[in-house]
Amino acid sequence: MKCISSSFLGRFIGLPTVIKISASGLVIDVDQRLLTISWQELLVPPEFHLSFFGQIMSLKTANKNYVFTMLAYNAKRRQKSKLEQLWVLANINRVDTLLTAIKKTTTNRYLRQSSIERIQLSASEEGKRWFPWLNSSKLSQLSKASKALAEVAEKLQRLSFYQKWTEQGIAECRERYINKQLQTYKRFFDTVESNPLTLAQRRACIIDNDNNLLLAGAGTGKTSVMVGRAGYLLTSQQADKGEILLLAYGRKAADEMDERIKDKLSTDKISATTFHSLGLSIIAQVEGSKPSLSVFAQDEKAKFQWIQGYFDKLMNESGQYRQLVLEYFSQYYYLERNEFDFDSLGEYYQYLTDNDIRTFKGEQVKNFAELYIANWLFSHGIKYQYQANYADEAKMLGGKQYQPDFFLPELNLYIEYYGLDEHGDTAGYIDKDEYHQAIKWRRNTHEKFNTQCLEFTYAQHKQGSLLSALMASLTAKKIDFAALPSEFILAKLKESGRITELAKTFSQLVGLYKAACLDSTLTDTVIANSAQPKQTKKALALLKPILSAYAQQLKSHGEIDFDDMINKALAYVQTGKFHSPWRYIMVDEFQDISEPRARLVKALRDNNKACSVFAVGDDWQAIYRFSGADVTLTTEFENYFGATTQAELDLTFRFNNKIGEVATAFISKNPAQINKTINSLHQVKAPAVSLLKRDSSRVNSQKSTVINELENGAIDDVLAAISVKVDQPVSVYLLARFWFLLPSQLDLKRLNSQYPLLKIESQSIHASKGKESDYVIIIGLKKGAHGFPSEKVAPALVDALLAKKETFAYAEERRLFYVALTRGKTRVYIIADMTTASPFVQELVAEHQIELDEFCSTVSQSVVEDINCLLCETGVLTKRSGRYGDFYSCSHFPRCQHKEKPCAKCASPMTRKRYLGFKLCLNDSCKSLIPTCDKCNAEMVFRTSKNGDFWGCRNYQGDEPMSCKNSLDDSKVNWPELLD
Repeated sequence: MKCISSSFLGRFIGLPTVIKISASGLVIDVDQRLLTISWQELLVPPEFHLSFFGQIMSLKTANKNYVFTMLAYNAKRRQKSKLEQLWVLANINRVDTLLTAIKKTTTNRYLRQSSIERIQLSASEEGKRWFPWLNSSKLSQLSKASKALAEVAEKLQRLSFYQKWTEQGIAECRERYINKQLQTYKRFFDTVESNPLTLAQRRACIIDNDNNLLLAGAGTGKTSVMVGRAGYLLTSQQADKGEILLLAYGRKAADEMDERIKDKLSTDKISATTFHSLGLSIIAQVEGSKPSLSVFAQDEKAKFQWIQGYFDKLMNESGQYRQLVLEYFSQYYYLERNEFDFDSLGEYYQYLTDNDIRTFKGEQVKNFAELYIANWLFSHGIKYQYQANYADEAKMLGGKQYQPDFFLPELNLYIEYYGLDEHGDTAGYIDKDEYHQAIKWRRNTHEKFNTQCLEFTYAQHKQGSLLSALMASLTAKKIDFAALPSEFILAKLKESGRITELAKTFSQLVGLYKAACLDSTLTDTVIANSAQPKQTKKALALLKPILSAYAQQLKSHGEIDFDDMINKALAYVQTGKFHSPWRYIMVDEFQDISEPRARLVKALRDNNKACSVFAVGDDWQAIYRFSGADVTLTTEFENYFGATTQAELDLTFRFNNKIGEVATAFISKNPAQINKTINSLHQVKAPAVSLLKRDSSRVNSQKSTVINELENGAIDDVLAAISVKVDQPVSVYLLARFWFLLPSQLDLKRLNSQYPLLKIESQSIHASKGKESDYVIIIGLKKGAHGFPSEKVAPALVDALLAKKETFAYAEERRLFYVALTRGKTRVYIIADMTTASPFVQELVAEHQIELDEFCSTVSQSVVEDINCLLCETGVLTKRSGRYGDFYSCSHFPRCQHKEKPCAKCASPMTRKRYLGFKLCLNDSCKSLIPTCDKCNAEMVFRTSKNGDFWGCRNYQGDEPMSCKNSLDDSKVNWPELLD
């Protein structure tokens, strides 16, 4: 046994030290006291420092540090290397154990981020024992020493590799594992489904990070991956049946998954469950019995009827509540937007039309100020007529009969509302000078015929003094008024259906409010962040009593609903009352998940440290925001769940490449969507999306139950075209944004009988998600509230409780249209009246390669851009029939009353846009051309007089004050040269 003794000075002063060195450690004899320290106790090898009195040796252990002084001057030179080798050989087993564990982790399982973090932490901690003193030169010396020390050097190099593990090294490790599993389980992946899984599908089955997001495009076989992954986990013995949790969006989807698993994996030990069933199971395990589920959880109709009944009860029994309801309907029922906020009069009219802005009496007013005036007059029992003809035959410029905004017949009083701000300015799209000229004419007319007219302005409306000004004006004229009984007004609202509509909104809000788990502070935040804080606050005041009564109703019966089920289950998981047995959570249709459900998934994952989440979805098909879904949980998945491996299924087995090209380019317009490529198994050369343009003005009606595309023969034309192409039975889907825009069962029966080779079904686009058909026909593609995209604005409180609205215009509606396009396997047909066509259709025509010539169309369908309304700009002149024959009027009628006469020769539409100062017939075989008046913009009429031929304004009405007397000598008309 070798030893280290004291230096001469140490022995001289009487403090001799002897340190004996052995394979097991050090024995220190200091002043006849023995201290034994094993090599394993030392955190690092002994360290030497030279002093005047000799060498100083330091020993570091976990519990204490030792310092021995006045050792032999040559101790470091003679013993340091030996001491280090003994320490290395004694401690390398720790590195051995760690490296063995790392190898097991990296070869037997997919390398998860949590494992990487543990490996790097362990390697770093162990590295602290070795690398502060073990530089590259010492490592090289170890490698050249004995075989044992060379093995130590190799192990330490591996430890250093893991301590500094690079992204490339991690990726290579994962790839080695994936390739090994692909070979080992090749037969399983070849046979688990009817067709062998693709490489992307196989990789998705194998990859198992802590969090996994599989972006599965339409028709790419996501269900095959769900089944294949579950089977792979069982076959590879990575999981027992009870350790896999499959979550589906709805009961039907869960049942379909169960059938697929039973068929493909020959087991019923794994079953898909819904979130609601999961919540019920968790509660039952914690509480010892299943909670009683309210009928409201399973029957939305029953829930609505109860809420509607309690809403009626509140209104009947509480005068204060009745007043709140009346106030809400009078001023807050609609989401107000000011006329000055729009770029054109047509855009404003479109907003009013889309959201069906109507007075208590049902009139379609031209702005919100008129709405509030009308509702106030009605509520105070003052009879009025909206836009009735003025009592005297007063013709305005253009020959139109003067129609004041309101006439109060019992008071012989008129009311006019002017869109003027406090500076006398109009909205930007209104000609200010013409507007003031018209006001002056109105005032002169009332003065001329000695009629009284009250005037109000946008400035008063903006300042909130409109109605008080109205009351003050009536009071000044000694006109008595008093509010009608609230019961009478409510009866009128019930008759119009608006009470029922509000009750439906409350039924939706009850679930959204409970899911949001709001306290008073969060409620204030919701109000503050709402697009319309006042409307939101007023709606909440009406909702709160209903919420309290609903909660009491459930409590008194000892019941819970679906929202309680999720919230209660979440609380049990988060507080540790429920211990999750699941090591693999797989969620289908993840793009449809709501935040409370995502919270439950995350809590279950955190409850079991060995658990991973596997989410399958497609942000391009996220279409359920209205029911609480939040697409950002998919697009920002990693931000919510943590480190994630994202993979894609990029081969669709459903639609051909030409449908895919149009659909992909269309959906990719939104930069917030995850960028991906979908390739098609089926390749074709010609466009596979066809547009049929068909006029529907003769049958189009807001309230009509008539299906325009059936009435005008467009659907039959498409079905006939399909029938010609096929020689064996094929499936055809008729799709629309709303159910009521689809043919009835009777119509479908007739169509299926008429086209025997076609199996024709109708679906709303939401209902068609996850389904497919050989051919698809999309109808209902118009603008408006019930158009596509739907322009109807959700109540402010509903919007505030849903996921944050996306900034990209029509983001979810765009995804819904993508879903419609991708249901078709062979061809997609689009039917639209181009005069009222959806902007989505206009975009397809302008920017995508679709078939435009498969069907013929009329002149008006080909020249829509030439027949926009001159007055409101965004409306389109649509053909109608009246007492005096056909005419073209604005699509925003009755708000916009602009009209144009058709061509006198061929009755085709005429445009004023091609040639300044002229109207041109758009029928290429006619091209009739007539001048327009440069004074009032009316048409000129060809006339003959004793002085010769001339063109006179159509608005000439003799000596009438507003008669236009403009005329033009026929010989002086500067006729344009018509272009071919």
